[in-house]
Parts: sequence; structure tokens; C-alpha cells
Amino acid sequence: MTAQNVWAQPGFEQSTPSDWSASYAKFLTGSGTHAAKTLKLYQEILEYVARGQLAATVFQEYYPRFAQTHGTRYTERLNELAAGFLRDLVELSARESEKSAGAENLDVEVALPVFDSANPARWFEQYAEFAGQLNARALKAYRRQLDQVANGEASPEEVQQKVSSQMSRQLPDTLQRVGHLYLDMMNQLNDIRANYEEEYFLGLVALAKGREKDPIVLVALSGPQGGVACASLTVANTTAERTPVRYTGTEIRRLDGVGAAFPPKIVIQPETLELGPGEEATLSFSIQLDADRYETDTPYMGFLYITGDGDLRVEMQLRIVATPSAGKEI
Repeated sequence: MTAQNVWAQPGFEQSTPSDWSASYAKFLTGSGTHAAKTLKLYQEILEYVARGQLAATVFQEYYPRFAQTHGTRYTERLNELAAGFLRDLVELSARESEKSAGAENLDVEVALPVFDSANPARWFEQYAEFAGQLNARALKAYRRQLDQVANGEASPEEVQQKVSSQMSRQLPDTLQRVGHLYLDMMNQLNDIRANYEEEYFLGLVALAKGREKDPIVLVALSGPQGGVACASLTVANTTAERTPVRYTGTEIRRLDGVGAAFPPKIVIQPETLELGPGEEATLSFSIQLDADRYETDTPYMGFLYITGDGDLRVEMQLRIVATPSAGKEI
């Protein structure tokens, strides 16, 4: 394909709007809309975390899985966007060069580089050849102008005026088109980013809603006020892969909602654990029942999540009651 054939295609001249402010307004509107939607989804996720349906570490835990599933598709879209932007810039350069060559009656055609997503490095090689050919054609035009002056066919002032007039006609249009290309790329980049964020957050929402149906293990703990409440649990890796086991706890608060929530003083043994396929282990955990936190004979509630890679997940609802200590019995 030659530069001349590209710019002879019908409809290209009309493809760029006359007023770039419309593209800029679209960019600002799109950015605001995307930001509002992302913020709404983010707040929804935080509500799930606050209710204990998602662990506080869910963002970093879910992201690797999401990137593995969707990363290739979004990478391809970004590559296509970058390729399209570079292609349009090259075509614009070819167009301006074609005009200059036409003014000097030069018939040298320059082939455009073709982007191949399977071999992006080849595009840069072709672009180097393309730029070299454009420079050679420009030098030929300059040489022709110098020959005209040397042969007395034109004065230096006439050549200077001709070049200045050509630049004054082409430059505003060229700058406007470059601005359109940039804003169009930013609009498409905004769309890709918004789709990525929305799909990521919707995946978290689906994860939270799916876990609403998961069985919850109810664990009752009690111990003397000022002492320790203990419990144990056996967990098994039912997946086909070896996985580390992680612990995440929520804040504790009174079951009737009175008073502020507070972080528990909890100790889990073993502190680090890794299970192979089909393996199981017993976990023990203890909670310090400080007198300034736990009123006696008052139920408190919190959640403890035991998670691993894949589908390994145990959700425990802790029901905690501090009993009167022996020294306070009447």
C-alpha cells in the first residue's frame, strides 16, 4: 500500500471533526462517568468487607486470579490501541510528505509500515525504513529547490515564500489532526481502563454474593473476664494443588450492636501453615478477654476467615462470652 493510495480513500478527510473541543469534552465526560461508577462499586465492596462477607485482604488475594484470567485479553486491547495510534501518526506523516512531494512534482511513492501484533518489533524496523524514505524524498525536494535557485529559475526569496506559504497552510491542520488522534486514543484508553476496573469489581461482588450461600461455621468461645477463650478447628485442603493457609479476622463488637467495634487480641497456632492436596491440620486459636473490652455475660461477635489458593475457604462466626472471673463471684 502506498501513501498516495491511503489518502485517496474516500471519507478520510471527513473522519476528523472540525472542532477538537468536542473530543476533549467527550474525554472529560467519560472520565467523570467512569470515576463515579468505579467509586460506587468500590464502596459496595467495602460494605461487603465491613459485613464480614469479604476479607479485608480480598483485593490483593483476588487480583492475581483476575489478572491470570483476563490479563491477556486486556493486553491485546492495549496493543491494538497503541498500534492504531502509531499507524494513524504514520499515515498523517505520509500525508504531509505526499503534499510536499506533490508541490515539487515528485512521483516517489513510500510504502507504509504494517503493524503485526504477532511481531511488533518488525513494525519498528519498517518504520525506520519508512522514515528514511521520507527523509530521502524531502532531501530530493530541497535539492530541486536549490537547483532552481542555482539555475536562475527562482530567487531565494521566492523559494522561501513558497515554503513559508506551504507550511502556514499545512501546519494548523496537522496540529489539529494530531490533537484529535491523541484525544481519541485517550478516550479509548479510558474505556479500556473503565472496563477493566468494572469487571474486576463486579468479580468481587459476585464472589461476595456467592459466599452468602456458603455454610458458616459457628464457634462458641467463653472464658473468664481477663482470661483467655480457646477453640480448635480442623481444616483440609480439598483442592488438587498445594496451598498456603492464611488467616484474616474482622473486628469484634457486641451482638446487640451497642458500642464501638474493636480489633481482637487473637493468637493462632500454627502461625504459618501449608497443606498439600488432601492434607489436613488442626488449628488452635485463643482470644484475650480484657475487662475493658468484654462485659461479662454479654455476647460478642466477629468473623475469622481461613483461606488458601483456589476454593479453600472456611468462614467462622465467633460468638464470644466473658464469664465472671472467680475473684468477682459473690
